[in-house]
Amino acid sequence: MTDGGLVELIWNREDGALAALQRAYGPWCRAISERILTDPRDVEECVSDCWLAVWRAIPPARPEHFKGWLGAVVRNQALAMARRSGRQVPLVDEAALELADALPAPGGPEEELQAAELGRAISEFLRGEKREVRAAFLRRYWYAEGVEQVAVRMGWSVPKTKSVLSRVKNRLRVYLEKEGYL
Repeated sequence: MTDGGLVELIWNREDGALAALQRAYGPWCRAISERILTDPRDVEECVSDCWLAVWRAIPPARPEHFKGWLGAVVRNQALAMARRSGRQVPLVDEAALELADALPAPGGPEEELQAAELGRAISEFLRGEKREVRAAFLRRYWYAEGVEQVAVRMGWSVPKTKSVLSRVKNRLRVYLEKEGYL
């Protein structure tokens, strides 16, 4: 079933919509959640919460890029669950620290607006990157995969993966400086 078909099923509140969603994206959503949460019960609860969030969001939302939108929903659910329980999220923290030197420091009263603008700028930057570089970047810094996992998924060696990620971070820093974010 296509992503558009899944959205249509959910939009129309069809019987079996959530079952189809679970078949299509259950393992993928669990994998994202497992990178953030360590307890299998928390992972299952997170994925169930994700299905509920999707059901409540569609309608009115009609995501154009469903898989990316769904990944953001499950990632945010997992991060919120980890924060509520007071647990550290080491893999996410590690990835954030790696990327931090390429991003502006947070702070100031207009932080939320600036964060949204920064997000748009990063998205624009990534659209200009090669598909595999963009995929590696998102796997590492959005989905919090370890460098070794990214290397395996991309079919690259670990040193190549580290090099590609380092170079894209440097290009991002230059881009953000040019755009006035740094």
